Amino acid sequence: MAREILRRPVPASVAAPWQDDFQRIVQQFFGDADASLSGVFSPVLDVEENDEGFTLHVELPGVAPTDVDVSIEDSVLTIAGQRDFYSEKNAEGFRRIERRFGRFHRAVRLPDRVDPDNISATYKDGLLTVTVPKAESAKPRRIEVAAN
Repeated sequence: MAREILRRPVPASVAAPWQDDFQRIVQQFFGDADASLSGVFSPVLDVEENDEGFTLHVELPGVAPTDVDVSIEDSVLTIAGQRDFYSEKNAEGFRRIERRFGRFHRAVRLPDRVDPDNISATYKDGLLTVTVPKAESAKPRRIEVAAN
């Protein structure tokens, strides 16, 4: 005698509270997919494109601008540095630490159509903004149509 298994979706309102905890447990056990075993983490970023170039917005709260290194080599833009643990505290009193500390590293391959000599970076309120202009040959231009 065959049995039928009835599967019903779990409502999001019921599943949500334990899914976050389960996800956090899995990440703690297996590690973050973006982090290597050495403790290096990758800060989150957004990449924006317009006619003039690309803008990268990188979240680096708690990092001094002097602790951030931005470089480019072979069309790869690299952002690296370090976020130190609270200087006036130690980890003993903390019950939960979710922020990442230590070395960070993020590399983004840029298209060949950028101008690497004019890349600039600014830092304000924990947000690093890297502006990567497009090469003149890559910018849109209007082509005049000649009449014979």
